[in-house]
Amino acid sequence: METWRVLAGAVMSLAMGLVGVALAANFRGVTEWHVRRSMSTASALRRVPPWRWLPNVPYEKRVARFILLERVIGVAFATTSIMVLIGVGLSILTGQPLQAVK
Repeated sequence: METWRVLAGAVMSLAMGLVGVALAANFRGVTEWHVRRSMSTASALRRVPPWRWLPNVPYEKRVARFILLERVIGVAFATTSIMVLIGVGLSILTGQPLQAVK
């Protein structure tokens, strides 16, 4: 069995899990910082909104919506990382290489 694949899978899964938990729990304000930073970077796109049907909501309300969305994405990342860790564990126990999707 190729051990580099197992190690790469475990490291990637742990990294994804840490990012997911940090986003989901808003650890030390990481989610809010990321949302505010992303919105300030994309502020040039705000001048000409492609979605004219969206209501013009206040800035803080939009930030709150995006924080909620990022927290949901963080939960998805954390859940996916757990599933990948289970797959890596099964690969180690069975001695079979990790299956690639074709």
